[in-house]
Amino acid sequence: MVRTGRLLAAALSTLVFALLALSASCGSGYSEEDATTFCDQEKVSLAHCFTDAVYTQCKSCYEDCGAGCDRAHTCPEQYKCKE
Repeated sequence: MVRTGRLLAAALSTLVFALLALSASCGSGYSEEDATTFCDQEKVSLAHCFTDAVYTQCKSCYEDCGAGCDRAHTCPEQYKCKE
């Protein structure tokens, strides 16, 4: 009976670890380099609505949310994570 309890505890801890690893990877953002590249492209194509503050917001959003970052299509532009 003790052995079954240990096996069950080991299986449960493995499952919890796997779920935590999976949930961490699902919401991950872009690397700093990828976010910079993306925001550099946005800055060129949206120059008339793209200030230094918008650039900072763009990078932060893509580093935090990755593909889950939304552009508001406003002038100046705004970036925020999808809800």
